[in-house]
Amino acid sequence: MDFDSFVEYELDLATSDGTCEVQVMQDPAGLSRCGIGSTVWDAGLVLAKYLERQTQEGKLDLQGKTVVELGAGTGIVGIALARLHPSCSVILTDKEDLLPLLKHNIGINNVTNAKAQVVNWTETQPSDLEPDMILVSDGVWARDLHQPLADTIYSMANAKTQVLLAFESRNFAEEAEFMALWSRHFTFHDIKPSEQHSVMKSEDIFLFVGHLK
Repeated sequence: MDFDSFVEYELDLATSDGTCEVQVMQDPAGLSRCGIGSTVWDAGLVLAKYLERQTQEGKLDLQGKTVVELGAGTGIVGIALARLHPSCSVILTDKEDLLPLLKHNIGINNVTNAKAQVVNWTETQPSDLEPDMILVSDGVWARDLHQPLADTIYSMANAKTQVLLAFESRNFAEEAEFMALWSRHFTFHDIKPSEQHSVMKSEDIFLFVGHLK
């Protein structure tokens, strides 16, 4: 993949050692023809900063645990979590054509506890993934992918898995359809704005946390 047409995006994070920057390359102009996954979207930023706050407040213990991000795109959420929790293992997943971008962004951030792996929601999922946490940001925008996404989350989850879902509302009726699919196997509740980052949040972006029934 040629990154000459890509532009850099930086996200500041507060860590236990002070502050750090997550840097990712993105292609907002779409010149790489990799689709919308090659762009940083606001729901991912809101989710990353929510994880930052949870970490700062000591509410997120991921030592020795495995986190899978579905539809990782640029990888900004998963890479941020890997920086916040260097003792956990983060697997960034997406379609095969986005794997070079994910690997590149992992490399420029020097996160040794993160790796990229192909997971296509419409195909049989790897049986070796047993995550303690699943992250999904802006994964419900395409109605035809609702069932594959719900099936993928269900196939990977176990009794201990926490699922964090974030999306920017674009079509309430279609988003409600996905939530109905998700509710077949999961209980979930919304994460209130008061629980999110003090600045990086929006009335159009919704966060949910879920577990298997």
